[in-house]
Amino acid sequence: IKGLFYKISYLVFGAKGNIRSDFTGQIVFFSEGNAYWSTFEPVVLELIKNRQKIVYLSADEKDEGLSITSEYVVTHYLGNIRQAIYVLNQLKAKMCVMTTPQLDVIALKRSKNTKHYCHIVHSPIDIHPYKKFAFDYFDSVLCSSESQIDNLKFLEEKRNSIPKQLFRTGCAYYDVFLPETESNGDSILLAPTWGDKSFLQLCGKEIIGNLLIGGHKVIFRPHPQSWISDKELLNDIVVSYGENPNLLIDKETRGESAISQSKLLICDISSGMTFDMAFVYKKPVVAIRFDWKDGGYESSNLDQETAVIGLLKAVGDVVNLEDIKDISSIIDKCSSREVNKEIIDKHIFNFKNAGKIAAEQIISIDKSIN
Repeated sequence: IKGLFYKISYLVFGAKGNIRSDFTGQIVFFSEGNAYWSTFEPVVLELIKNRQKIVYLSADEKDEGLSITSEYVVTHYLGNIRQAIYVLNQLKAKMCVMTTPQLDVIALKRSKNTKHYCHIVHSPIDIHPYKKFAFDYFDSVLCSSESQIDNLKFLEEKRNSIPKQLFRTGCAYYDVFLPETESNGDSILLAPTWGDKSFLQLCGKEIIGNLLIGGHKVIFRPHPQSWISDKELLNDIVVSYGENPNLLIDKETRGESAISQSKLLICDISSGMTFDMAFVYKKPVVAIRFDWKDGGYESSNLDQETAVIGLLKAVGDVVNLEDIKDISSIIDKCSSREVNKEIIDKHIFNFKNAGKIAAEQIISIDKSIN
């Protein structure tokens, strides 16, 4: 039914121009939008250096990847995501590379005319917070850490699924992720995500209160979606603490300013910000741990805890809900933690060099496909 819907949507509201789906024998990249260009860019540029021809398809007409100029890259805007999925479901290619998970699970299907599907992991987090079967139907996955590889192998055995090629790649967006400002602030950055994997509804207001009572300066930066989904709670926080001179409520689109003014981050245990703060800004991180509802996440099928626990114990701490009352003193103990190269190398492959490695691996996969 969804396939028919996408077909009708594409025919009626199709992308401008004659967008074809036949790229037989070629390597095709698919991007959902410009947010993923920071992951694709280092890989694509390395492929160009290697004179490897590719096709770059996007569902976002503002995707910076569409404007790349090279004799080795052909680009196409496919239309919105529904129209793009219709094209991809009948794609003819030697290999398709994407950051989109859950291939062949919901709407995005494997095309019988594409020989190999490769997933580039675009985040350093473990696979626990992904929806179930996020990677099961790919032929290869370019992983960012050893824990991802271990957990994907575990799920393959548990589900008796076809083994994938699992590569030690890294997280390519760190190749181009550079701090834009000096970072020597003295505030605590409280940055919860939203939804059922966030501590915001459970203890967000309590944490702010405890930190302020403890004499800390606080920058509260909720996820933009929270101002819609958690409107009442955020309004309550504004009314309760908005006049406190030690609290700054940050609604800026970009987070660099908040990070530069902070000395430590408090976030959710599933947040990719843990890695960004520790690896790039070299600042300690404290994460709030609580039991997620199943919600269809891979965590419910995994026996071992997410590897971020080990990282947090090295660069900060993990705080359970029952210990929120002590959050201020815990912050005081963690503020002096330092992040070194040994810690980074233990928790991610090829930091600052993943684009080159990914390109080499993609070329290797391409040569191995019959």
